[in-house]
Formats: sequence, structure tokens, C-alpha cells
Amino acid sequence: MVAPCFNTFNRSPFLGVEPDLPGQIEAAAEAGFTLFGPDVFALDAWTAAGGRLDDLARRLADHGMACWEIAGIIIGEREPTLAAAEHIAELAAVLHPQWVLTNVMEGDPRSMSGTFDEACRVMERGGCRPAIEYLPFTPVDSIAEARWLVDVVGTDRAKILFDTWHHFRGPDSWEALEAAPLELVAYVQFDDALPMVSDDLMSETINRRTFPGLGEFDLPRYCDVMRAKGFDGVVSVEILNAEWREKGDLREFAKQAYDTTAKLWA
Repeated sequence: MVAPCFNTFNRSPFLGVEPDLPGQIEAAAEAGFTLFGPDVFALDAWTAAGGRLDDLARRLADHGMACWEIAGIIIGEREPTLAAAEHIAELAAVLHPQWVLTNVMEGDPRSMSGTFDEACRVMERGGCRPAIEYLPFTPVDSIAEARWLVDVVGTDRAKILFDTWHHFRGPDSWEALEAAPLELVAYVQFDDALPMVSDDLMSETINRRTFPGLGEFDLPRYCDVMRAKGFDGVVSVEILNAEWREKGDLREFAKQAYDTTAKLWA
């Protein structure tokens, strides 16, 4: 079975929630996760409140867990991009993630190749690499667009983050997913979704995801396609859901995230 990773983003300050990283670590470990994916907003809130990154690293180790990903960085204008990359490298030097979730939210990605290459070099100093996430409401909206950026630096320095929500809500076909070679895959972010109630994709993606198998996505087929290409890596369970954000029941959230994911990938 693939290795599930607990993604913290549903309870991020970015979404207006006061994070509880120690609580999330405990809940994720109790549910069965061995990998953890914090977001930079929660990490910054932790350190701003006087917390230490090495304490988080110790807590992860004490619970038999490791940091897999950090979300994330936006590639854009050179100076803010490189400043963000420096910050990520500092976090990564302590937490040791393999990957950094990476987005291009606006502009022409083809004008950013030099900046992207520099950002890769900075993050490499922290021991991590960018995983380019394609989102249907950004300039990098497909596997092909993400692959263009990866080809700038090569798959030894960057790969693509495959997210089920962005596949089913984006322009890519099943054929495009099937054709993507295994060497492009950094890891998978896994989630389901409730039927859409608006054409606001940003609102839909941050508020109306649900646990795998409880929504409308054909996740068994998605898993079959990824297995067919030889994927047996890490699956980051990213359930962004407004109702669960308000409940605050971390243990039940983590348990459902793990169990529903394990059932589909077993």
C-alpha cells in the first residue's frame, strides 16, 4: 500500500483557523499516519507564538513520524519568490521535508523559468525540492503546463504534484493522466468532493472537499491509473472542508482521513 501523509492545511491560519500543530501530530499518529505535511502559515504561527521548529521535529520523531511536505511557495516575481525560497529552506533544514508544494498563481509561467531555477537552487540548500501543483484556476492548470516548468530544471530537481481534486475539476482527460510518466510524479494529494454548488472553484476547493469515497470522484479509477504506471509512493490526504474546519475534532478527522484513504489504496 502507498504511504499516507497527514496534511494540515484544513486548519491553517491561511483559512482563518488557529492551528494546533502538536494536536495534529498526536491525532495523525494515533490514526496511523507516519508522515506529516504542515503548511508554512501554521509553522510561522507556531514560531511567532514562541514555538521552536526543533521541538516540532522532536514531537514528530517521538510519535514515529517524519515531515514529508511543506505547503508551500508561489513562483512569481523574482525577489519575493527567492525570499520565500530562503524561508522554506530554513524550515526544511530543521524539519527535513522531501517536497515543497509549489504554485504559480498568476502571470506567464514561461517568463519565470530563470526565477524557478534560482528558487530550486535555494531550496536545495535546505534539502528539499519543489512539487509543482497544477490547479484549474491558475496559469498552470494541467499536467502539460506543470511539465513545462519541470522540464526547465529536470526531474532530478523538481516533479509534479498530482491532486485528485485538480484532476477531476480541471481540463485534463483520463488519457492525459495515463500518459504522464511515473518519473514526473512527486506524490499524490488525495481527496474527494461534494457536488459543486457554485462556479467559484477557489471556494469549492477550500470548503467542499470530503473524505475519499464519500464524494462524487471516481477515485477507484484514479488509483488504478496511478498503480498502472507503477506508483506506490506517498499520498497526502488533503481534506479541505469548512464544516470540519469548524468542528475542531482532530482525532475523528485524522481517523476518517486515514481509514478512507487506506481503503481505496489497499
